[in-house]
Amino acid sequence: MVVDNIRKKENILPILFGIIFLLLYWKLSFKYFGVLFLGLVVFISMAKDIRVGILIGVITLPFWDYTWNLLFMALVVGTYLLQVIFKGVRPLKRGPMDIPIILFVVFILISTITSIDIYGSFRDLAFHLTAIGFIFVLVNTIRTKEDFNILITCLIIAATMVGVLGLFQYREGINIEGGWVDLIRNPKANIRIYSAFGNPNILAEYLVMIIPLSMALFWYSKRLSKKLLFFFTTMILLLSLMLTLSRGGWLGMAFGAFIFSLLIEKRLLLLAIPLALLMIHTLPDRIFDRFISIWDLKDSSNMSRINMWNTALGVIKRNWLIGVGFGYVPFRIAYSTYASHMQGYYHIHNTYLQILGETGVLGLAAFIFLIFTLFKYSIKRLIGGKDRYIKVMAGGLLAGLAGILFHGLVENILYMPKIIITFWILIGLILVLLRISAEGDMG
Repeated sequence: MVVDNIRKKENILPILFGIIFLLLYWKLSFKYFGVLFLGLVVFISMAKDIRVGILIGVITLPFWDYTWNLLFMALVVGTYLLQVIFKGVRPLKRGPMDIPIILFVVFILISTITSIDIYGSFRDLAFHLTAIGFIFVLVNTIRTKEDFNILITCLIIAATMVGVLGLFQYREGINIEGGWVDLIRNPKANIRIYSAFGNPNILAEYLVMIIPLSMALFWYSKRLSKKLLFFFTTMILLLSLMLTLSRGGWLGMAFGAFIFSLLIEKRLLLLAIPLALLMIHTLPDRIFDRFISIWDLKDSSNMSRINMWNTALGVIKRNWLIGVGFGYVPFRIAYSTYASHMQGYYHIHNTYLQILGETGVLGLAAFIFLIFTLFKYSIKRLIGGKDRYIKVMAGGLLAGLAGILFHGLVENILYMPKIIITFWILIGLILVLLRISAEGDMG
């Protein structure tokens, strides 16, 4: 009798779910019912293994609308917190990067509270906090080199799909917006790919962060099949970056490659001059002319950046301590008030001036402290370690971060949600390597 009662109770839940889904199928269209059903499957899968949610989040990041990215990553974080509360899952012990990250969070919270448009600041705050929550899950869930390698491979595969989509755009031909390039001074630069990112400069930011990871796996792999695979992905990503015609992206990638060579294999630096000479003689005119225009101060893009920076300094001088408020919305309001003739700009194409204007000297100091500490511990504990896999992958991650931070000199890399999330994911992956290195492979 007891066994029969237990079986009856076990059957109640499936029957109840079946009735609910029949009612939903009857009331909802097939499209919405399918989305709901798929969402339930994903949630159940995450509840059993949170790594499923992490992989889905990384793969779909470039292709989903930023609202869906925010909601899904919040779901991953919420699911993990439920496991902590109800399943007795315990986060790992504290690490060296906890204080720098907490300090940065404190200052962006202060900047949000004191913002001239507090509701406008919530947009950027939500993405940063969700991304930081996501890397908290990442660090406490990815605990072996095998899991880490699967995650990195998925990240590269997703980026390769982004690159292939961009190459199809180039093949079909796309109309570019007037603000993307000075066609008077660069008439041949009439095609710039943007893939799933809507803007070629944003696509370039994403690729600058991912390409060094593909290079790292190519460099590390010993089996010919894997070497060919990651050579193929690296070439697609590099070609896609080239076709964005993003000069900041090119410089960021060059700097990232320099850092990778410096950290992993200094002899690669000897290839710099031959490669530069080869590119000068083989690059198509449209790309070569676009590259040369980097130093053309009469180029409309260069001129507008210089004007924006000069105007932004006026805003910063008036709000130097804690800034006008976290996020692009309050800064744009203050900037437009200060320079009414430049109201169309959403940001000022310089990450460090943007952070300084939004969060003041204190916020910029917290950001620089975070980056400095991250590189310090990574170089000391990972690059200086004996594990070749950890060393090479750390080199790729640091190169990606160095490249995007260099790109930040001419772009605001912490403006678009997909880039914000990818930036924090790279930091999270470095923290994962620090944990694995410190505690040993726990697989």
